[in-house]
Amino acid sequence: MGTRNEAEAAAYHRGEYRPSLRRAFSQLRIKITLPYALLAVAIAFAATYLITRLLVGLLENRFETALLDAGHTATDTVVRVEQEQLAAWRAIAYTTGFAQAVAEGSDDAALLAAPHAVNSHLDCLDVLDVAGGPLVAMHRRGAAATDYDTAAGDDYASWEIVSRVLDGEVDQVGDKIADLVETDWGWVLYTAGPIRYEGETVGVLLTGTYLDDLVKRLDSTALARISVYQNNGPPLATTFPPEELELLTLDPALYQTALAQQEQEIVRRDVTLSGRDYAEVLAPFEVRRGHDLGALGVALPLRFVTDASHPARQQLFALFGVSLVLTLLAGVWVSSAVVRRVHRLATATHRVAQGELDTRVEMKGHDEISELAHDFDRMVAELQEGRLYRDLLGLTAGPEVARRLREEVRKGILQLEAQSVVATVLFIDIRDFTHLSEGRDPAYVLDFLNEYLQGLVRSVRDHNGVINKFIGDAALAFFGVLPEAGPPEESARNCLDAALEIKEYLRMFNRRRQEQGEEIVRVGIGINTGPVVAGALGSEERFEYTILGDTVNVAQRLSDLSKEYPAYEIFASRETYRLLGESISGVLHLGEVRVKGRAMPVDVVAIPTELEEG
Repeated sequence: MGTRNEAEAAAYHRGEYRPSLRRAFSQLRIKITLPYALLAVAIAFAATYLITRLLVGLLENRFETALLDAGHTATDTVVRVEQEQLAAWRAIAYTTGFAQAVAEGSDDAALLAAPHAVNSHLDCLDVLDVAGGPLVAMHRRGAAATDYDTAAGDDYASWEIVSRVLDGEVDQVGDKIADLVETDWGWVLYTAGPIRYEGETVGVLLTGTYLDDLVKRLDSTALARISVYQNNGPPLATTFPPEELELLTLDPALYQTALAQQEQEIVRRDVTLSGRDYAEVLAPFEVRRGHDLGALGVALPLRFVTDASHPARQQLFALFGVSLVLTLLAGVWVSSAVVRRVHRLATATHRVAQGELDTRVEMKGHDEISELAHDFDRMVAELQEGRLYRDLLGLTAGPEVARRLREEVRKGILQLEAQSVVATVLFIDIRDFTHLSEGRDPAYVLDFLNEYLQGLVRSVRDHNGVINKFIGDAALAFFGVLPEAGPPEESARNCLDAALEIKEYLRMFNRRRQEQGEEIVRVGIGINTGPVVAGALGSEERFEYTILGDTVNVAQRLSDLSKEYPAYEIFASRETYRLLGESISGVLHLGEVRVKGRAMPVDVVAIPTELEEG
């Protein structure tokens, strides 16, 4: 018997083992699946029946209520916007000296009106003389409080709202008039009124709100999609996606119905945009207590949540409760022989889901559960190794770091504690990068940096260095740490050779840029040798292999010296130069230099690009 089991196990591991037909009919999935499937079907039919009955009486009524509430909120907000414009109008019109300045056509009119426009957050402010000519024009063009365009329009006199004010029109509310105006700077809801001085009309004052900003405000207060229509056709402004405006085209008859029967019935239509269905109610876009400027559309998606307190809830709970009890009884009766093993496997699965990848089941036997347990153990073992590889290789910088850590994992001696080592650090930064990238398309800047960094990374790696991190247009590399700590003399030589190769690469790189009519790239390279701490920085969930220490900070500051000494681009500390044997001719000894962010000065040498060994 033991021989047979061993043979079956070996065949299973070779992928050749299959259960017999008789055993297939006795498999656990047949015993367990059939009764549960029948119960699931019964529960599904019963639940569908009850939920349908529950929803039919509620959906339309709840949705209509929510839609109407959103519509009322939107119309109330329009009233508030009009009141805000009127308040701003009064504050400007009644400012001492403003009317006289308008009558005299003085520039003081702008000086008196502008502060009120800014403080009231007006989108548009226009002041006209008695002939309709512009005296003041302020049209917001950005998010800043004082970001206004002062270019005036050239056809104010043709605006109906201006003509009505100059003609002295008065309605049941007063002498102010509100209207939607299509201007060179967009659709604007204007409130206009006469400016009077010594009893005579001397001009027109208009305070306005961009229609696009108005619908966004209505959207945020009503929590619904807002559209403003005038006559027929697409909306003048909407918070729906702009690429599908044609789908919102309003039928002329529906538009007239919304205005004519606003008190008798609710005008509603259904629209589909971006694959979603919406219901939209149409109400008049009213100002001045009943003056219709157009139609206001308020739309909500056709989906909502049913009321959990509906009386049918008890029936639904009762049915689910009975079904659950029957299901549990059937499950206990059918699976009593295997429940312990299933529970053991389920517990192990839960532990793995929680991240405990050292979990093993090690279940004996050859039925489906045993086979699943064997596969589970192999899977978890692979997950454990895969997660270590993934985390270590994905969270560390550079293939050298990844290779080092992977070898340690294989040997079972993973060591991520910090270690002190004398290394040479290279910091390189592009000079005037802000100027190079100013006004450029971000995609161009990204392509430019990728091409530049490709040669930089190759030069560092060719000389046994490791790119530690990229910081925008800058990069940090170290030598003499990985794959094994090396002598400082070697790391200093490798670092300098890498810097010179980078400069050679930049010559070719800049030659291509000049041929393309682009500016050349200048860099600053700082090199410093000294003690650093190398190790993992971060937490158990996210870390990176990096180096820290004053040596790194000094290398970064040395790269900035290319701004003061434009004839040189490579700057090294005297310690690095000493390790190189002080055998390089043409070196400029700068002496003790104070660098930014460091109290003690640094002894620095500037190294020419073309070297001659002394």
